[in-house]
Amino acid sequence: MNHRPLKQVAVWHNVDQTVFETHIQPLAEPAILKGFVKQWPLIKNNANQDKQQLIKDLDALYIGGDVQYAQLDKSTANGRYFYNSQFNGFNFERKIASFAHFSQQLLSTPVSANKAFAIQSAPVRDYFPNFEQAHKLGLFDDLVAPRFWLGNQSTVVPHYDDADNIACSVIGKRRFTLFPPDQINNLYVGPLNFTPAGAPVSLVDVNQPDFNAFPKFSTALNHALVAELAPGDALYIPTLWWHNVEALDDVNMLVNYWQGGSISSTEKPVAMDTLLMSLLTLKHLPAHKRKAWQAFFNYYIFESTADSFEHIPSHIKGVLGDLNDTQKQQISQWLTSQLSNKNS
Repeated sequence: MNHRPLKQVAVWHNVDQTVFETHIQPLAEPAILKGFVKQWPLIKNNANQDKQQLIKDLDALYIGGDVQYAQLDKSTANGRYFYNSQFNGFNFERKIASFAHFSQQLLSTPVSANKAFAIQSAPVRDYFPNFEQAHKLGLFDDLVAPRFWLGNQSTVVPHYDDADNIACSVIGKRRFTLFPPDQINNLYVGPLNFTPAGAPVSLVDVNQPDFNAFPKFSTALNHALVAELAPGDALYIPTLWWHNVEALDDVNMLVNYWQGGSISSTEKPVAMDTLLMSLLTLKHLPAHKRKAWQAFFNYYIFESTADSFEHIPSHIKGVLGDLNDTQKQQISQWLTSQLSNKNS
């Protein structure tokens, strides 16, 4: 299969909140924020990428308690956290241990070994509550809580976040291969509710794709972008962009921030709930009815503009106007009652 060389993600320098909100976010495309967090103490203190020093610095911030981590035999699935060969489980184990035990394994395991260890998406505040005082992001709301990823060489397979994501590299290099949301049909996505880590994943090995089994993936690669992050760099990943993430060094740490979506949104329900509701109510309909409902969704949601409903007097727009908190609550209560009645 032929595909073009992967296009590099755009690199932005000297980014501040104004540049981010005015110029980067509206593009709805990934962006490398070069050196954006290079002044973070955890990065400045480890300018030589000293993994021993990193662990000492983390120990100084650590308030105790066990950590959960994933342990992977890298001889399976090309070093990816993935399904097992029978697709009835996964090729890694979840373990719980002290941070000291995890750190010792991380520091003592050579790159040549087949074992990978990773703390994945752990809330920073649970383990390093003083981290945020000296490590500010400044692009999202301050209420957005950071999460950290710490491990050795391994790969997280293509998945999406239902939120805007800013990923900050602390130590080690990472390579992101990113696909726009409209490539979902070419990514051979696995099940919604049986996943390695919560979000559905692509079943294709990005680095060793089997084009006989997954021929449409060649089209996805023609739309893919690639980004390599050095320590101090940040990557903006817009909502629903798929990303394959490779940790390239023997110790890698990433801190990320999700704004909106199912994890950090202050508003419920979230968009994924709408998808699940649609699976419940629309998926079983015959094609001609789904097509008809598609026109309604396009009109009311996907192709709606500021003047779509200007022909309706403002005092009777109801749910087609700007919803206040009371209206949102009424709609939620009505939907809850509908689901309760359906299941009773």
